Amino acid sequence: MTKTANTPKARCLGCRRKLTAPASIARGRGRTCQARVNTAAKIVDLSAFKDAKAVHAKAIELIEQGGIVPTRHHGQYLAVASDGLNTYLVETVGERSCTCKAGQRLGRCYHLVAADILNAAAPARHAA
Repeated sequence: MTKTANTPKARCLGCRRKLTAPASIARGRGRTCQARVNTAAKIVDLSAFKDAKAVHAKAIELIEQGGIVPTRHHGQYLAVASDGLNTYLVETVGERSCTCKAGQRLGRCYHLVAADILNAAAPARHAA
């Protein structure tokens, strides 16, 4: 089978580079970006949560399933709800908020934890 010009290329969700390894394509991130996510996941602050392990597990699951993606704006993410129908806006810079019910009521949720992990794992931006 030959490649066609219309074949979409898999891109890393972290740095947008082309992915070629099957394992990287499957997880949506290259080795380096995945290593950054793994490191950031170990140091994220969960002190505000009673059940920190459960929140951490849900945040990691959201990341692994590609249910949270950055927007064009630094520190801002879109997260898919657990029902798969709704999306929430997550802001990690400034007001630190999420539009989900828990985020609105408590000011914290696993969407925000997932966004914090991705924000900490993001490659450094170069000044123009």
